[in-house]
Amino acid sequence: MGLDWKGDELKAKMKRAQLTGVDSTMAACVLHAKRNHSAGAHGADRFETQTGVLERSVRIVDLTYEKPRKGVLGIWGSTQLAYAIRIEFGFQGKDSMGRVIDQQAYPFLRPAAQKEYPKLAGRIRRALKTTGDRL
Repeated sequence: MGLDWKGDELKAKMKRAQLTGVDSTMAACVLHAKRNHSAGAHGADRFETQTGVLERSVRIVDLTYEKPRKGVLGIWGSTQLAYAIRIEFGFQGKDSMGRVIDQQAYPFLRPAAQKEYPKLAGRIRRALKTTGDRL
């Protein structure tokens, strides 16, 4: 009786689970980053929304993909809103219009990542268990 090695199938199943795990983690980060910006948020060191533009700018930019020698990657965040980086990191100094700015940071992306990234391994594990194909 010989060993029926299915390494290529196992590798493909693991890759699908990684893609699913990263995509679901990015989706959870986007949802988290869009929340908790209502009136009174500044008191809790969170960004307080006035127009909802910042929240609407947060999205999955690139669904997961495999990059040789790097693994599975995906991109999420706020990429097309110039002031998003000022909200996230704060800003001190002169802006492009010559105004002196001293803006406190109100992170909205990092807290989402800090909460959701540790759940990635569990999401990959669940994706491995729930895939219909068996080895």
